[in-house]
Amino acid sequence: MKLLIDIGNSRVKWARSEPGRYTFGGAFATDASSLAEACESQMAALPRPEAVLVSNVAGTRAGRLLADWASARWDVPVRFLRSEASALGVVNAYPNPAQLGVDRWLGLIGAWRTRRDACCIVSAGTALTIDLLDAEGRHRGGVIGPGLAMMRAALASLEALGGAAESCDGFFCNRTGSALSSGILHSAVGLIRESQARAARLLATEPELLLTGGDAETLRPYLETPVRLVPHLVLEGLHAVAERMP
Repeated sequence: MKLLIDIGNSRVKWARSEPGRYTFGGAFATDASSLAEACESQMAALPRPEAVLVSNVAGTRAGRLLADWASARWDVPVRFLRSEASALGVVNAYPNPAQLGVDRWLGLIGAWRTRRDACCIVSAGTALTIDLLDAEGRHRGGVIGPGLAMMRAALASLEALGGAAESCDGFFCNRTGSALSSGILHSAVGLIRESQARAARLLATEPELLLTGGDAETLRPYLETPVRLVPHLVLEGLHAVAERMP
């Protein structure tokens, strides 16, 4: 068994990787002040893994704390994944491959493992990232926008004038709080729709939309095209890497 850990900006997700399958284990907040304690609470009872594979976008401190905890608990190698020029059938579009966020890179690998065809990968987390993969496994680039929570934080001063953001039932709203929520939600939806349209023109085919991330369920009802929900796409990519390890 190998232990897979995805350290995101907001949450840490983990899973057990075994030949032919992986099993989601749980999630907790990315809080450096309590990260070791959360790891101990959720993962200490696991059998000793052969290795620990990590995707980390939350900074060096979080990565160091996790590596120190895993090394002290099991004395096993901890491998932090990095974006590469190509791997497992996927070709990175970035001239400097290392500049592509490792979570996006592993998401591409996970998507290619899930569906070996053209797809538009939407990760709705702290940031909203959209990456295009063609039918040959070539990354065609991506776009990054603010996530829903980031937009709410940016509009906090306006919320103070008109009340907190509220749920919205339609596009046009008759209260400031719900109008803010509508603007935030449909800004994200608009970026996804524009990305899909441009992807279809670029590839001369309609790529499947894969949706992942903490806000995936919130956005899904507002997307008019068919959507495949893949809750743990980074873990899927980590599992693909783990299965190729000796």
